[in-house]
Amino acid sequence: MRTRPLAEVSSRELRPLLQEEAEHWKRELLWDFGEVSAAVAGGLDRRSLGGLVLQDAWRSIAYCYSMHEGGRTIVGSLFAAAGYRGRGLEGDLLGAVLTQALGQPDNERVECQTLFSTADEAQAHFARTGFESRGRHYLLRSLEEPIPEPRAWCKLRPLRRDEIPGVAQLIFESHVGSLDAALNMTYATPDQCRHFVDTVVLRSGCGRFDPAASFAIDGRGGPEGVIIVSRLSRANGHICQVSVRPQAQGQGLGEALLLASLQALRRQGFSVASLSVTVGNQRAYRIYEQLGFRLRKAFAAHAWVRPPARIELPA
Repeated sequence: MRTRPLAEVSSRELRPLLQEEAEHWKRELLWDFGEVSAAVAGGLDRRSLGGLVLQDAWRSIAYCYSMHEGGRTIVGSLFAAAGYRGRGLEGDLLGAVLTQALGQPDNERVECQTLFSTADEAQAHFARTGFESRGRHYLLRSLEEPIPEPRAWCKLRPLRRDEIPGVAQLIFESHVGSLDAALNMTYATPDQCRHFVDTVVLRSGCGRFDPAASFAIDGRGGPEGVIIVSRLSRANGHICQVSVRPQAQGQGLGEALLLASLQALRRQGFSVASLSVTVGNQRAYRIYEQLGFRLRKAFAAHAWVRPPARIELPA
């Protein structure tokens, strides 16, 4: 076996592995991974991806990619073909990719969420290299089960694409001082939140935006709560983000938004809804469990910053 930089590999060489990966995540997560695979293939052909691929003779059997921009590296999929899992190959590959990322002198931060990982031993590699890590859960909820009525009455309206700046500000405010903001730069600044919302709504960064299941609740000064939903597959509607402005929390707005989206997804013919949540976000987790969401896959969020800087996690 040999390890090669992804910068030296064409999409043609990785295509069979990418196809197997797409089929794997469709079965495990009910997630149509085709658009992500196409984006990875495009990055390979542009030579814009970091990371490594492990090959057995000329067959690509495992890979881990990364993206570097503005002093920050995001580590993406860590995937091994069937028959090569459970042998420590993915862990070795991840360790090498992390070593590369931390060794880049202009790299001040590295992040990874291991939802798309087939490696059980990933956590140990992050711990050894000084990452802060917290558990996250990917949850599913059958839409064939009854959907309760919200306990609080709220006037909901469809979320409009032209509201992105205001929605981004609301999402930022709802995450100030949170565990998610400490581990994920997506929520660290209003500009980062704007980029996140742009990616989800305009660029299909997490499935295709579903305007029929995305809503806002207005207050006196604008939206008090929002929910952004996408289509991960024909069966699976995904709740990308639900946020309520801090001063409006505790009034049932989040639950009302969730229930409205579940009803809208059911009307469109989806059979399940999904979302991801940080395990330490106990208030949100309780709401999701009460609404019928159940664990599908446990994973983790990992973040590292170059010393002497530190990631300050809330108590």
